[in-house]
Amino acid sequence: MASFGLVVLHAALPADPLKPLSGEGWYLLGLTGFFLESLWEAGHSLKRTGRAFAIPSHGWIRANLLLAILLIAFIVAFQGVDQERFSTLYIFPVLASAFYLSIPEIVGVGALSALAHIVTVLLFHLGQLPIFGHSTSERGMGFSEVAFILGFAMLQIAAATLVVVLIRKHLETLREDLSQSEATVDVLSSLYQQVFESMFSGIITTDLKGRITSANPAASHILNRPLTPGTQLDHLEGLDLMSPYRQEGEKRFELSFVTEGQPHLIGGHLAPLLDRQGHQTGHLLLFKDLTEIKALEDRTRLSERLAAVGELSAELAHELRNPLASILGCVQILGEKPPSPAMMERLLGILRRESERVGALVSGFLDFSKPRPMTLEPIWLPTLLEEARASFEIDARNEGLTLDMEPAPSLWVHGDAVSVHQVFGNLFSNGRKALKGSPEPRLSVRFQRQGEHLICDVEDNGCGMSSEQLRTLFVPFASGFVEGTGLGMSLVFQLVQRMGWDIAPESQKGLGTRIRLKMPVVDSPETKT
Repeated sequence: MASFGLVVLHAALPADPLKPLSGEGWYLLGLTGFFLESLWEAGHSLKRTGRAFAIPSHGWIRANLLLAILLIAFIVAFQGVDQERFSTLYIFPVLASAFYLSIPEIVGVGALSALAHIVTVLLFHLGQLPIFGHSTSERGMGFSEVAFILGFAMLQIAAATLVVVLIRKHLETLREDLSQSEATVDVLSSLYQQVFESMFSGIITTDLKGRITSANPAASHILNRPLTPGTQLDHLEGLDLMSPYRQEGEKRFELSFVTEGQPHLIGGHLAPLLDRQGHQTGHLLLFKDLTEIKALEDRTRLSERLAAVGELSAELAHELRNPLASILGCVQILGEKPPSPAMMERLLGILRRESERVGALVSGFLDFSKPRPMTLEPIWLPTLLEEARASFEIDARNEGLTLDMEPAPSLWVHGDAVSVHQVFGNLFSNGRKALKGSPEPRLSVRFQRQGEHLICDVEDNGCGMSSEQLRTLFVPFASGFVEGTGLGMSLVFQLVQRMGWDIAPESQKGLGTRIRLKMPVVDSPETKT
């Protein structure tokens, strides 16, 4: 196409009648031939690939570069070999080769360009070619002028070749890096796609307006409906997936829905999708089907409860066996013959004591297995502890034992008044039992404020517990005392848990025991009002 431009340019320039150019017709004919070759090549490319200027094969590229060098030599010969400015045209084939040829081939193009110019200049200088355009066979140029023309042209071609070689090296490096990056991206993309499609959890991505942008197969399977990109989440019938968007804070959710007449439960969380600058571009919903898991948890919970009831029943039967045996023995004695008044009084005492023991076991078991409803509210601690102290002091079993209680802090705590009274009553009772036989019995209650909580330590210097006894302290019927039902500390643990308190026992055999209660401090009802 460059030859066509030269034909038009040459035709537009006014002819010089004083100096007609030799071979001008052949020059225009040659340019026309190059132009026709370009047209033929474009037509062939259009027929073969559908594009007029598609990248040809390497063979065609080499042929085109050779034709370009010949075209430039033809132009230089007509315009005058002594016009060094036209030798600059030789750098264009060298530059073009950078995009298609290897480095050795680029150097070869530069060498051919230099050789073509040297041969053209020398042939005209030595008179081996006839006059053609502005080039003459007359030896008007000296050796120094020829050397300058050739040196200048060689310097341009060599510089162009060197620059093109460096560009080509850089291009090859960029191409290798790009190939490696593309390979890495392909691997990561393939891995991401495999992970995305292989996950058993459902994944849905949305834009900021809640429109689905992608969803993995597991999401469609769990929800039992197609999830087409572009669909609004709030348009999914029978399923409110927009509810996590309306939550504040950590957006975890559980949603129930019905599909094909069967109830289902899903659970998961909503997270923001961020770009590299940290700007939110959408949302990510990650969820899984909890239907079978919840059913399994319910069955497990029922099994554990039945097992616990069975274990408690067995322990209760064991605890009832001894008092019932005593009662049965008394009844047999009374049925054999009339006892003496002293024996009658003794038997009646045994019957009363064992009957009370059976009643206490049944009452404790009922309290533990079927807890009464609680009323959780602010409780004025000084009044409650004073009532617990009074109950301790009035109990005849505590005669001779002093309760060393610090003045209760003037605080309101969160709990149930009846349950708190039971907790302290059982702790005081256990302390009394642990102090039995102690030479210097001491049962104390201490308080310490800790942020939004109040720490209460109930401590004795009694018999203490071994590590195994400490481990089973809250297990029903695991009491190490002869007196009592073995349900006191189990009931304490249950009540503390229901009120939202914490309990932590510490004990060493022969050194005593400390039970630490951690209760939440609240504002007074008047302050809230």
